[in-house]
Amino acid sequence: MGDELIKPAALVLKARDIAQFLRTVLCGHNISISTVRSLDDITENSLVFSKGPIAADFLKQIQQVCFITNEIAEDIGPNAFLIVDNPRLAFAKVLAEFFVEKKPPGIGLNTVVHPTARIASSVVIGHGCTIGRNVEIGDFSEIQHNVIIADDVRVGKGCLIKSNTVIGEKGFGFDFEPDGTPVALPHLKSVIIGDAVEIGALNTVVGGTLKHTVVNSHVKTDDHVHIAHNCIIGARTLITASAEISGSVIIGEDCWLGPNCSIINKIRIGDNCLIGIGAVVLKDVLPNTVVAGNPAKFIKRRK
Repeated sequence: MGDELIKPAALVLKARDIAQFLRTVLCGHNISISTVRSLDDITENSLVFSKGPIAADFLKQIQQVCFITNEIAEDIGPNAFLIVDNPRLAFAKVLAEFFVEKKPPGIGLNTVVHPTARIASSVVIGHGCTIGRNVEIGDFSEIQHNVIIADDVRVGKGCLIKSNTVIGEKGFGFDFEPDGTPVALPHLKSVIIGDAVEIGALNTVVGGTLKHTVVNSHVKTDDHVHIAHNCIIGARTLITASAEISGSVIIGEDCWLGPNCSIINKIRIGDNCLIGIGAVVLKDVLPNTVVAGNPAKFIKRRK
């Protein structure tokens, strides 16, 4: 099958089915759809999206293709057009609905779940996981392979936690004896994760010291992200690969953190901020601001 995305075998998918799902009108033929392609790799009975007009000469060369786009062509030929405001967003929703395998709920091999854990019946848990005491996992969440969820962690509904991630274990905090010997500061609290959160692979989300670490609803983290103790991550914030967020950082809603950025402890970042790639944030960031560089500096206001 290679890189080609093909619909599940049991599904007979037609252009009208997608139109109904997107709550839009089917223009053209109610063709069958068996695969998903990009504009530069179209085949018959494929679904594609375009964010701009499709040239008439291009359309003359193809047939039996379903386009999700924001502008209808003058002559669509033997094809189907579904007109939406945001073709890429609509395309993503269609893929999730019709082309992604729905995993049955259950618990994988070699997974250990503490008897006090409360796991909804619709949850999927992969192989080799460890679920600690008093953990709560909400409806329709998926925990992939080799994930460790420590004691008292709460995971909301519709979350995805990808493989080899560790949530809720002790963080890095020490004081020192007079001779310099480090003494660990116990972490007594855990992690609270909202609904529809996606935590990438190989992430660490550390338990709090005296207050919980909180990841609010619809937050998405890329792979290799570290979120330290007592952090609060605002709703709908996206954190990209290898970002490091130190202890007690508070990040507002609707932010974007670029790859490999680092945020020193106790920083406050306002709503709707963009932190550039590799930025080292040493000072608080006001809302609606773009910062970048080492140390991070103001670039511009963000709409």
